[in-house]
Amino acid sequence: MCVFRLLYKRQKYSKLKAKIGGGELELLVADSFVKKAIGLMYRKSLGENEGMLFKFGREGYYGIWMRNMLFSIDIIWIGESGRIVDIVESAEPCTRALGCEVYKPREKGKYIIEARKGFAKKAKIAIGDKVSLP
Repeated sequence: MCVFRLLYKRQKYSKLKAKIGGGELELLVADSFVKKAIGLMYRKSLGENEGMLFKFGREGYYGIWMRNMLFSIDIIWIGESGRIVDIVESAEPCTRALGCEVYKPREKGKYIIEARKGFAKKAKIAIGDKVSLP
């Protein structure tokens, strides 16, 4: 069994709610190295208003890959100011062992939100919009 799958089953996540554009998300918080490495791997789906928040100590060009993902997502990078710095809509899962695309933002971010595919369009979010994180 893959080490990521074993680690996934042992993680406990805190949750928080965030307002983003015209929507609201209940987010699982990935605030440790292991939680960030696992991300949404192996989960079968996300609810319509669910997602994951990746928290980093400082701004950087943090990448997301879709290895071992089972569904498509929207990826939203947020800067230290709380403004959206980049968005990737409908990032597709990668089933290859090597060579999965790594999605990186155009500008540095401190947070990343992964949401269900279509959330960005439905919530009408755009680069520069403010995100309300507690």
